[in-house]
Amino acid sequence: MIPKDIPIELKEYICSGVSLIKNSKEFTEKQKFTLLSNLLSLGAGAAWQPIQITHAAIQLFVENDFKKPKGLERAHIYHRRKTMTELVQQNWQGDEWWDWYKERDYTVLATRKENRDEAEFHNVAKILIPKEQNLFWGKRVGFEYGEIEKRFVIDAAKKLKMI
Repeated sequence: MIPKDIPIELKEYICSGVSLIKNSKEFTEKQKFTLLSNLLSLGAGAAWQPIQITHAAIQLFVENDFKKPKGLERAHIYHRRKTMTELVQQNWQGDEWWDWYKERDYTVLATRKENRDEAEFHNVAKILIPKEQNLFWGKRVGFEYGEIEKRFVIDAAKKLKMI
């Protein structure tokens, strides 16, 4: 798990790298997006922590006896392509983009189908996952799912009258 407050040296390294990549004339925009994604995964963001879960994702847990089901994804609240475009195109000074980026790096646990439907994603029914509980912590691929997360999903399913 990446700490909430990363060491200042790592933040400075990431900020320098963002500036270098962003201002490079040698990379295409697509290459910049790829390089920035890799660099930012070192700890600049929220580690893709889910702060919401869709009703359909909860239903998928119910249908799978609350075992970690296949077909769940961490969908970014703000699409990554839009975030990277804005990060590259805005005229940021120093590290003023840092907090903006962190807020855009949070995710929603959603079904694969919900995540793919970008146009309708913001209309999907969701419930909040308290940030301070650090549930479903994001990994490079996937997310953590243990007893604490299971209890959260069971309670949510009860509140939604799914069980």
